[in-house]
Amino acid sequence: CYVVCTQPRRISAIGVSERVADERGEQIGGVVGYSVRMESRVSQATCLQFCTTGVLLRRLENDADLSGATHIVVDEVHERGVESDFLLLALRDLCQRRRELKVILMSATMDKDLFGRYLGGAPSVTVPGRTFPVKTFFLEDALRVTGHQLDPTADWCVG
Repeated sequence: CYVVCTQPRRISAIGVSERVADERGEQIGGVVGYSVRMESRVSQATCLQFCTTGVLLRRLENDADLSGATHIVVDEVHERGVESDFLLLALRDLCQRRRELKVILMSATMDKDLFGRYLGGAPSVTVPGRTFPVKTFFLEDALRVTGHQLDPTADWCVG
């Protein structure tokens, strides 16, 4: 099994891979690794590789069949852009050539029926969950809540 999981941003690919490795009690670059532009922490032992969408597209340029990959997970698929749309097009065509390849699209907010139709009637799974209210706080709010007083004579203090 060789699973490639894309993330839309470099920081996400690195952060998620580090968290997964940590939760598995492993070092990054072993079974769990990542590849982002100009940095790669994978080895012969790597079976779960996190990467950016751009890195997977670059790999497709050199290996159109993604040899060795058994599963492709596209996370945050609702974050649409030129790269992600092109990746979906390439993966749809690749699935026609490699029937054994499993492609998983993940998103908390995607239109699963739309993506299912795009991929030729692919099945979908809904995992129930709940949302939590989000409150926006600014630095001024934190200062007020904590009672912190700025030192106007500090080198970094402006005004």
